[in-house]
Amino acid sequence: MNSQIPCNFKIIKIPTSFLLGLIFLFSCTDSKNEAAFFTADLADYIVDTLYLEKDTLTRSLPQEFSFFDQNGKSFLFGVVGRRLYQYSYPSGELEGTVDFEKEGPDGIGGFISGSLITEDGIFFISDQKSIIHTDFQGKVLDRFPLPNVPEERLAANFSVVNGNRMYYNKEKKQLILSDVPFVLKEPNMAYEDWIWKYDLENELAEPISFSYPDIYKEHFDDPELGLYSHTFLDTENLHVVSFPMTDSLLVSDRKSTKWVESKSSEPLVFQKGKTKQEGDYVVFLPSMETSRYKWVIFEPMSKLLLRFVSIETEVLEVGGIHNRSSFILHDLNFETIGEVFFDNQQIASSGFATPDGYYFKLLNPGSDDVEEYVRVLFELP
Repeated sequence: MNSQIPCNFKIIKIPTSFLLGLIFLFSCTDSKNEAAFFTADLADYIVDTLYLEKDTLTRSLPQEFSFFDQNGKSFLFGVVGRRLYQYSYPSGELEGTVDFEKEGPDGIGGFISGSLITEDGIFFISDQKSIIHTDFQGKVLDRFPLPNVPEERLAANFSVVNGNRMYYNKEKKQLILSDVPFVLKEPNMAYEDWIWKYDLENELAEPISFSYPDIYKEHFDDPELGLYSHTFLDTENLHVVSFPMTDSLLVSDRKSTKWVESKSSEPLVFQKGKTKQEGDYVVFLPSMETSRYKWVIFEPMSKLLLRFVSIETEVLEVGGIHNRSSFILHDLNFETIGEVFFDNQQIASSGFATPDGYYFKLLNPGSDDVEEYVRVLFELP
């Protein structure tokens, strides 16, 4: 074999120090990329605990409250069923309760599938028929019919279930609410009008449309793996939709739509639910052990998006349930920053914002007289 080097090539000697410099440069770059994503326990960010009093008629307080400043004082308002709670903040003293009537001129109905507390009063989704607007003393101010949906929707379910909060624009008098399927059915795959923007002043409703990805054709009749969750970021004018088996988020400004990655660092196992015929009824039997992506929370103090993931759930032989969950953390550019882990049997997976931080309810209180909410501050590395 001819070992001569062709005449149009030159041998260039590269100093060892230069090679070492290149290795150092790339290793530093890799280290920076690795350092950009972190994992931690949610408990590491707990800074203190808020204690809210309970009266003798209250079994359990809500996970979510609304914070308001009124005449130089701070308050938390929360609703359970047809009962409104008002607390002084941060003392946690119960200032008062209001029990809304079921029927009559100020009745809000027998089945409430969602509520939203605003400065302009409270909005209730009532009996799948109407939105009822009340004041804080239990008086009905107005009633609005829910949007009509076509037959292919099968049965509307306007609700805040699965993290589908309502949103209200005080200046425009507009309400955003979600129509969430009980279970996904085949005709729903061609349906798009899941979110509605309601102009209350003119009583006009217009849909905010999106469709389910094709993979969900494999999960009809599953109450866990067929439910979407919608979040509206009013400061960004963005709609964010989370699907239970999709490791991306659907983001829309209504002019364009894109998918952004939102994936747990842990392996997820999705298990299909089942159905069972019992007489004339079909019983839906979801897998409670399945992994599932859930809702997205906006934490305004740190300007972070938290995507809730139930990673795995184990039914213990001695009784009880052990869970491993997390929040995937994104900035407002949807860059993934990290993932913080917790047990959703110990700490609630939804909460509420205050100027002092974000609160999550502890689910195993140590007293019957108060309930505990831990304050979380995300001071990121």
